[in-house]
Amino acid sequence: MSSVNSNELKKFSHSLGQNWYHVVLVTKKRGKIFQWKETKEIAEKAFEWICERHNIDLFTKEVMPDHVHLFVSCPPDCSIRKLFQLLKGGSSYYIRKNYPSLKKYKHLWNRGTMYRSIGSVSSETVKHYIEKSNSWSRTKQKTL
Repeated sequence: MSSVNSNELKKFSHSLGQNWYHVVLVTKKRGKIFQWKETKEIAEKAFEWICERHNIDLFTKEVMPDHVHLFVSCPPDCSIRKLFQLLKGGSSYYIRKNYPSLKKYKHLWNRGTMYRSIGSVSSETVKHYIEKSNSWSRTKQKTL
């Protein structure tokens, strides 16, 4: 799992930023699928596997009997809808592959989604940065 540094922006090929989310996945009909040690461990491994495969930073995870909490950072080209598709679909595939008795459930996850964007700075800090960046760009502009 990745470590969280609130002052560090992640660098991509043509961008720089933070894309942090608190994600909650709920099992279908709040079934207590992960109440057993074995299924809980498989779920934990599933999310580590998915995040590693799709360049998603997994800062922390908590697998509860009927839901999962994740703190993740995804690449800028990954929409929240795509993030849920990867997390739900990938974990369902991995968990059922490694624990075949769960194949009896038609759906592992509830249709609904819950996520919250997590910021590391206040709105005043962002406002100050934007105002300063405008003055910096004016001094660096070249005239034609």
